[in-house]
Amino acid sequence: MTGVRKASGEGTERKGAGMTFRSGAAAACVVFALCGVNEAEAAGVRVTGGYTRISYGDYNAFADGVNELIAADPSITGTLGNIRWIPEIGVEATVPVAPFLSLGAGAGMLWGTSSFEFSAGGATLSFEHTVKAYPLTATLYAEIPAPFSFAKPYAFAGGGAYRATVGFEERLGGSGDVVGYDAELSAWGFGLHGGAGLSFAVAPRVGLDLCVRGRYAKIKGFEGTATSTEGETADVVLGFFEGDGGYMVYGPVSADDAAGIGEGAVDLGGFGISLGMHVTF
Repeated sequence: MTGVRKASGEGTERKGAGMTFRSGAAAACVVFALCGVNEAEAAGVRVTGGYTRISYGDYNAFADGVNELIAADPSITGTLGNIRWIPEIGVEATVPVAPFLSLGAGAGMLWGTSSFEFSAGGATLSFEHTVKAYPLTATLYAEIPAPFSFAKPYAFAGGGAYRATVGFEERLGGSGDVVGYDAELSAWGFGLHGGAGLSFAVAPRVGLDLCVRGRYAKIKGFEGTATSTEGETADVVLGFFEGDGGYMVYGPVSADDAAGIGEGAVDLGGFGISLGMHVTF
């Protein structure tokens, strides 16, 4: 009886030890699974750079009109360039919000420039225009299941606030003094964006992102100040209207004379491609 009881106790101990081992193994599996989730869906930082093709219809219509006038006068050479493809950079912090979903908050910058200079009749006219935009955005990212493992496809969509600035510099000089003005105007607007991309793992916790995106962002309400070469200043707004020569004029207009003048806009709508580095922590 004593031996039987002893044998029974040993069996119980072995059973308890087996249960303890299985419980420990299950707990370890859960820990490793959670570690895997945290590594795959960890907070991170993404830095991007690329080129975006924007519409910017108001300015490009103005440039096309100027080029038609230049083409009609054989004494003038050169062209006023359109603003189409412009560089864009950005930085973004991302956090996981659900399986296969993450949310990003970021800031960026787009900028473009166009200039022209020509001489005729002993006088030289130079003109330069710059446009810059600073988006502050929120973006939702979704991983897309794929039958391949060399990259992770994803889609994204979001929106945000855009601060845009436009600058104009014009100079006319000849045998006498140089006259002209500098003007800078700014406005806030709202934009939407979306697209898709591929993320390639290049090192532990480091990924290389390649994506294409589309954007809608048409910003109006520009106001600013113009300063003449003589030091005089004036409040200005951004105008877009038909000039005396039948071509469209785009630029600063005195706020006092803006009644009845068409309002100019910066249309950042278009598409682009970017390359980025994504690091998770």
